[in-house]
Amino acid sequence: MVIRCQFANTPNMIAYHDEEWGQDKPSSQEVFEALCLESMQAGLSWAIILKKRPALRSAFADFDMEALAKFDETDVHRLMLDEGIIRHHQKIQAMINNAQCALAIEEDTHFPSFRDFIYQTAYQLVAEFSGNEDEINKALMKLLKKRGFKFVGPTTIESFLETIGVYNHHEPQCAFI
Repeated sequence: MVIRCQFANTPNMIAYHDEEWGQDKPSSQEVFEALCLESMQAGLSWAIILKKRPALRSAFADFDMEALAKFDETDVHRLMLDEGIIRHHQKIQAMINNAQCALAIEEDTHFPSFRDFIYQTAYQLVAEFSGNEDEINKALMKLLKKRGFKFVGPTTIESFLETIGVYNHHEPQCAFI
């Protein structure tokens, strides 16, 4: 029997734990999706997000930043009627806004991609703050908010950095540590 982190207690959570959580994301789209899903989770359980993820992917153009950045109020209205997703007006608007901000990073910085920006910045902050996760979370949150991102509080950032493998928060007994 494989020992996992305690949260991996349903088939969806086991698959997520074993195949995705804490693993490097090779593309900007995957990093952006992780950020969007963590932002959508605010106030909800991760099990709900995983259950709704197929509908969220469909509704948000598979988290393609260029496509999502073009969404307008007509799209927001359509999404607010979609019972398969999280129908939170501010979160929906934040996903569109954040796609625009992520694209701006790719256009306005020396980083070749949003993915590279996130990973290089996060690892720089890990070194700068000697692994102090509270300070890292706050610093990345401030940086993203300064660039216009929304729904990126310190708890969301912590979960995001876990998801993309910057932090290893597997429990000590977990076989995936």
